Order: sequence, then structure tokens, then C-alpha cells
Amino acid sequence: MAKTETTDPLPTAWGDAEGRRRDILASAERLIEESGYTALTMRAIAAGAGVSSGTVYQYFGGKDDVFVALTARRLEDIQTTLSEVDRSIGIAGVLREILPQITELWRRLGRSAPQWEAKVLAGGRRSKGVATSATVYRHTLKALVKTLRESAEAHGQTLLDDPALAHWVWDALIGVADDLLLGGSRQDRIRPERLITFATEAIERSIVASD
Repeated sequence: MAKTETTDPLPTAWGDAEGRRRDILASAERLIEESGYTALTMRAIAAGAGVSSGTVYQYFGGKDDVFVALTARRLEDIQTTLSEVDRSIGIAGVLREILPQITELWRRLGRSAPQWEAKVLAGGRRSKGVATSATVYRHTLKALVKTLRESAEAHGQTLLDDPALAHWVWDALIGVADDLLLGGSRQDRIRPERLITFATEAIERSIVASD
């Protein structure tokens, strides 16, 4: 994944707690995108946000909480898109609407997927922040299925009733995002637009019940 150019954060006005939190998350996201999870330290996050380490600890209990807050924010954005998307564009159309957001999530946080699985998806004792992020993930999958089901109904289709459906669709979209970022299909001169169309239509066929 190519390293992206970064700029120094603009100073946030004193007393703007939400703005300060955004600065901290933006700094953490740059670190993860450029160097992976191992580069994520509270000191590095603070330096990138232009604040002290103590200030970062006022908002987050540690780097794990920062990390899961990043993923939760991206997932919440996808939920918003799912709630607002026009159901009449159909299942494949809905998938194409959220694919850019999933691709951006994977571009920025994909190399830290093992940490996501270990800290958020795995069971066991978890901090409040991690547990909240896991809940956001589950809500995102529920919103995905709900939107796809409503889109199917708008076109006289019936979605398969299977608990694996949401995970299959999500994982398939992550796979498409990974190809778009790494350019695997372009090695065979397949244009991104063609890959997206083929993949989203194939996912639709796989989750719609046959007559």
C-alpha cells in the first residue's frame, strides 16, 4: 500500500473537545495507514495531533481504544449511507454505493486487520471501547442485511434467510476493495469499473433466492 503524503494538523481551538478528539483520531489514522498498528503509540498520536500525551489520555484509555474508535467511526459512516441509500437502485446498486467507503476503510486500516480481529471480534474480556466497537460492527452487518432485504423487496426479489449472509457479503466486498487497492485484476487489463460491476452483480445473484 503506497504511503500517503501528510500535512501538519491545523490547531484546534482551546475548549473544542470534539475537534480535539477528531485531531487525535486523524493522527492515529495517518500512523496506521503509513506504518501499521505497530507505529501506533500514544506519544506518536499526540505528536501528530499537536497535543501532549496527557491530553490524548484524557480522551482514550490507550492505543487500543484509539484504534477501535477509528474502526467504529468508519463503520458508523457506512451505517449512515445504508440508512439513506435509495432502495430502488437494487442490491448491486446498494453494494456499489457502500463499496467506496469499505475501500477507504480497508485502505487506511486494512493492514491492521489482524489487530481488528484480535481486539474487536475475538471473545473474552474487553474494554468498554472495544466492546462498543464490536457492537457497532454487528449493527453495521444488521443494517446491511436490512437494506439489502428492502432493496430486494423493491424489485420483487427475496433475500436468502441465512445468518451467514451478512458476513459473506461483507467479506466479499472487502475482497473487492483489496483488489481495487492492490490492482490485482488490472494485471489482466480488467478495468476497475468492470470488476465492480461484475462483483456486485455476482454477490446479488448469490444472495437472492431462486424462484
